[in-house]
Amino acid sequence: MPTINYSAALPPDIYTQNSAGAVNLGNYINTLRSDISFLIKQLFANSEQGFAYDPNNLTTLYQDAAGTIPVTAAGQPVGLMLDKSGRNNHAYQTVSASRPILQRNATTGAYYLAFDGFDDFLVTNSIDFTMTDKVSLFAGLRKLSDANVTVVVELSSTWINSNGTFVVHAPSSATTQNIYSGSRGTVTASATQANIVSGLPAPISLCLAAKHDISGSISTLKVNGVLAPASTADKGTGNFGNYPLYIGRRGGTSLPFNGHLYSLIGIGRLTTNIETIALEKAIAKQVGVAI
Repeated sequence: MPTINYSAALPPDIYTQNSAGAVNLGNYINTLRSDISFLIKQLFANSEQGFAYDPNNLTTLYQDAAGTIPVTAAGQPVGLMLDKSGRNNHAYQTVSASRPILQRNATTGAYYLAFDGFDDFLVTNSIDFTMTDKVSLFAGLRKLSDANVTVVVELSSTWINSNGTFVVHAPSSATTQNIYSGSRGTVTASATQANIVSGLPAPISLCLAAKHDISGSISTLKVNGVLAPASTADKGTGNFGNYPLYIGRRGGTSLPFNGHLYSLIGIGRLTTNIETIALEKAIAKQVGVAI
């Protein structure tokens, strides 16, 4: 895809500081609850590797992969979604029939990408996470079906065969009605390396917050603000890899996601509790769930 020079339109820093530069965290969280663009700007302030996609900012969406036809309204296809992290990890789709469609939630007013559960997906160029063995993932989504295994997001064409990868399934099997997020270093991939929350039958709206630490061999997952028991299975060694990110389909060929995507953020470090809570609040507001 072509190189696009992009700087998202972001609001001014509206949180307050004292004379020593300390942030009023109460004001900070309240602001971020309603302004995810501001949160993304602060989250990546130190130039961490990662990605941040927000369909609510229509200026980041184009109908074609080349970025020449802007998305202006619900019902239009999305062939390019610009990365708001500042790392230029834009997600695109060159095949017209495989582009998700922008839609709008009639209740919350938030925009989302509708994936058809057949062939819709987006992909990025390779994202270099090789300088870190930690990653935090956030997503706002609505799962429409549990009939098949689906991939919401995956680093590499499949985490099963690639070291230093992560994945989010919704669901991971046709019988568990679950949400699943796993990661691995050099150890062979297995469900024990993932954090799984079951009992979430479709259709259901969800706010996800997952954290993965290869050297610490730990994965945590929060769903709608509730923290599940952590996975502590051995993940092996090494950092995350340098792979394309697939959104909505494994390797662009299988396990298509049937649902809505409101927000997707990943950063190459473990977010603080303050950052995590603020992101959850902002995403939950878009999706329409209470946290």
